[in-house]
Amino acid sequence: MAQQLSITTEAIKTTPPAIVSLLHAGGMTPSDWITIMTLAYLSLQIGLLVPKYLERFREWRDNRGKRS
Repeated sequence: MAQQLSITTEAIKTTPPAIVSLLHAGGMTPSDWITIMTLAYLSLQIGLLVPKYLERFREWRDNRGKRS
């Protein structure tokens, strides 16, 4: 049990440098990857929010027309 815990601990310690090495192997710096991931995240959020707000706008427009 103690040996398994030791292996797990050492694996966790080497993970951040391994990730940075893999990112550099892709030919991009970590800041480039963060920028790409941020843009992807924003695109997904916008893609999910726009239909929701369009539906709310249509409901508002329909309800506004019924009051007149």
